[in-house]
Amino acid sequence: MNNDPERISSESASWLEQRLRPGNWYDIAISDEIPFDIEVSVQIVLQMFQLAFSPEIRRRLNSGELGERFVLSRGQLIQPVDGRREIRLNEEVRGVGIVQTVRPVQKGEPVYHSDLRYLEDFELKEEDMDSGHFTILWTGDGWSCSWDLRTGRLMSVRFLGIALEFLETAQHARSQERARACVDNLFSACELASKARLLLQQNPAARAKTHSRIHTAINQSGHLGNVNEHFLKLFNWVSSNRSTARYDLGDQIVMPAAVDLRIARDEILRLEEEISQRMEFTDDE
Repeated sequence: MNNDPERISSESASWLEQRLRPGNWYDIAISDEIPFDIEVSVQIVLQMFQLAFSPEIRRRLNSGELGERFVLSRGQLIQPVDGRREIRLNEEVRGVGIVQTVRPVQKGEPVYHSDLRYLEDFELKEEDMDSGHFTILWTGDGWSCSWDLRTGRLMSVRFLGIALEFLETAQHARSQERARACVDNLFSACELASKARLLLQQNPAARAKTHSRIHTAINQSGHLGNVNEHFLKLFNWVSSNRSTARYDLGDQIVMPAAVDLRIARDEILRLEEEISQRMEFTDDE
């Protein structure tokens, strides 16, 4: 664990040293208070040891699952949408990482810890994509980390794909001057995009089967500034006009404007971009 010795007190340095265990891991109890003068990036790593990795390593050592020669080189916290979290150690860690090295590496050439500089990017495999994760990698000089604690990303991507289908149908209906079909399909596209966003926000309404719960939840999120105001205004408009477009045979239906369809598409593309974004840092910068 790297930390600039000039930035922390001797007491804090001693605190770290006392908790470093053979096997390259930190034994930090839940009751421990991490010194405030330790660098923020290092504090985050220590907190993950405290909350996830240390208890699991202790459990496995006590049960004999880990041998005396155990050395931690990789760790991963997996947090599914539903169910108990999973702690993975060393070869159990799964995913695809982009690691910056200190020297050029040719394809097929062995890579050693001494070659690693930091974890530049990391993504879970598809079977884990609906889970949040916090992943650490030992580079030889310090812990490099990547995390994305959002759950339901794969489900969100699939909902957005269906939303695009409804949006394309709405665009076709508009080109044919079929206002009712345009409104109905535009509503479905907006609702699915809203459902995808609520999933990312871990909002229980994302799993609701009623239009009203999704509508209420996305408006509440919008009032907090978490939803594009133009998209929210559009969703409210199509929500209030959908029933008339579907069931009222006598009313004149207002055709959505081309800009309305662009607003819906922009929201879907914005969400897709958000899902692909990652958070990384390294504690030896």
